[in-house]
Amino acid sequence: MCNEPRKLCEWDVPPAISKNGRLWTCGRPGRGVYGTEWKKIGDETVHMWVEGLPKAKVLHIVSLLGKKPDGRSEFWYYSFRSERERGVKPTFQQWLDDNVDGCFCVHEFPTTDRQGIPERLKDEVVDCITTLLQQDCTVVIVDSAGAERTARICEDLGCKKKKGGRAD
Repeated sequence: MCNEPRKLCEWDVPPAISKNGRLWTCGRPGRGVYGTEWKKIGDETVHMWVEGLPKAKVLHIVSLLGKKPDGRSEFWYYSFRSERERGVKPTFQQWLDDNVDGCFCVHEFPTTDRQGIPERLKDEVVDCITTLLQQDCTVVIVDSAGAERTARICEDLGCKKKKGGRAD
């Protein structure tokens, strides 16, 4: 059994926000295969992660990936980078566009792992997701483990974990 994406979980969206929008959370690509190991993640593992994501006409990925507490980039693992980082590697959005069938839209809100989310940034993320859900979009929020930062956003939206939804 494939463990990607790790901790994939669907959340009930309050009807006041959306009747048909869907909200999911999960860990970053490779977390299900390698756990917390600090090693490069091959594109084949990222493909497994993408294949395990919910299907949608357009899948909106809200990335909370940014830095580890020691300053290392959470994109170091991959053959792509954050749109907020300089470098020659393609951005996460470009990598998806060039390597995966389907339509994805990446929204990046860099945070620091194990440091919570600053209120102002949390408000920006909640506003972005609210707008997407009001448009009946499917949204996946991603952090390192798929548990802490993602859950804080869902709670601020007034969402509850769906009963019977997959969570590793």
